[in-house]
Amino acid sequence: MQSKIDKRLIPEQEALLKSLIGKKVDKIRHDRFDYSNVSYERVTIFCEDEVYELNNGVEALDFMWDDFGEETVGVFKFFKTEDKGIDYDYGCEGYPAQVETPVEKTLIDVVLVEDHVEAFSRASGDRFSQYDYVKGVILVFEGIKYSFVRDIWFSDDIVIYKGNNPEEKIGDPDEDWEPGEEVYYTNVRKMRSLK
Repeated sequence: MQSKIDKRLIPEQEALLKSLIGKKVDKIRHDRFDYSNVSYERVTIFCEDEVYELNNGVEALDFMWDDFGEETVGVFKFFKTEDKGIDYDYGCEGYPAQVETPVEKTLIDVVLVEDHVEAFSRASGDRFSQYDYVKGVILVFEGIKYSFVRDIWFSDDIVIYKGNNPEEKIGDPDEDWEPGEEVYYTNVRKMRSLK
């Protein structure tokens, strides 16, 4: 049986994200970086009196390999939301409170980092599964970029980088998908501008 799993943004979410291009992003709310530059499951984006959430919640998927069955993996989603205020109890036990980082710049592009993975049987060489997913989202402003990425393909953490080339800090897809005794993978990464 061959499976094909597509967990890229659905068209409505992608269109909503694209609609922010040309608008001023006021601030971004995320977990405080006490131990690392990670926010658990969500980042809130404030843009011209509207509030949006980039969410990386877990979903159970009937996954690529039959012998494991379901696997829980982080899946990026983007939607409009209400400002719930800083949630001091949000996240795993012991996670720090959230903070707000001022941006106050006009968004000039959004880049989706998308990975395409194919799984093959070592014994037969046959492809038995494909998986397409969003590895991360990069917000591009004049002179600075913010990237929000999964450290590894199944993670629900969002690693945040800020700088001129934060995409250079996103790991190689081959590091996410190490071959096993019975399976090997081919990986293709695409950086896709929504502009």
